[in-house]
Amino acid sequence: MSTLFRPGEFYGVPQFGSRSAGFDIRASAATGCEDDVQVHTHEDAHFVLVLSGTYLSSARGAPERARPPALIFNPPGTTHRDRFAGGVGTFVTVSVPGTSFLDIRTTGRSVAEAVCLRARSALSAAFRLARELREARDPMVMESSVWELFAAVTEAGSPVSHPSAWVLRAYEAIMDRSAQRRLGVRDIAAEFHVHPVHLARAFRATWGCSPGELIRWRRVDRAAELLRSMELPAAHIAAETGFVDQSHMTRAFRAVYGTTPAAYRRERVSPIQASADVDRLECGSP
Repeated sequence: MSTLFRPGEFYGVPQFGSRSAGFDIRASAATGCEDDVQVHTHEDAHFVLVLSGTYLSSARGAPERARPPALIFNPPGTTHRDRFAGGVGTFVTVSVPGTSFLDIRTTGRSVAEAVCLRARSALSAAFRLARELREARDPMVMESSVWELFAAVTEAGSPVSHPSAWVLRAYEAIMDRSAQRRLGVRDIAAEFHVHPVHLARAFRATWGCSPGELIRWRRVDRAAELLRSMELPAAHIAAETGFVDQSHMTRAFRAVYGTTPAAYRRERVSPIQASADVDRLECGSP
């Protein structure tokens, strides 16, 4: 028998989030142990954007294993056991109220099972939403991005423009090698035999960000993971995650999370967080 999850409730450690136009949007990290995750049913429709780690799902229609970047839509009533291999990964979720989902169903294709959205436009909208959640949290920008995601759901199965295979591999290379302190955009470009200008243009078109922004994002995500799970000194974490020094990590961390690594460590939260608790995380509409 599966546990029923309310709208906005997921396994994982919430990092920050916001409610915009009725949508519950949050960034989270995996719990650290696959065995913590049991079969459960979601009352709401929701998107999962996999940023790092290997995402595993038993939902009908979903890929069994999804490497980042991956975007999955689960309709209301989805029953599954979704988790990250080794309990390591970061992701963004978007929960959709039942009334909004009913309205959306009238605009296009009805979806009865999970869908992996591979269109470049869908991934770009999802990354735009994730960046906005971390930075300005403009309600109109976030709401617009969510509607773009639903447009991708209703158009699933139609001919679309997919990201180039080498761009996907370049994303994975950054995820895997971001801890290398001397890693630069030129290094990634050389690995895939393209000019740095071409790499930057392809990333902007596909993810809506530059390779350098993605490297910083990954380093900060990894630093946050270590801050939550290990009592390592901040200087050691900075070295482990590819920053020049502790002050460099602090500046990047504050730019992404709006707080210092020390303050973030003090404010760690529990593994499962329901939508009603979002105010404890200082989430909420700006």
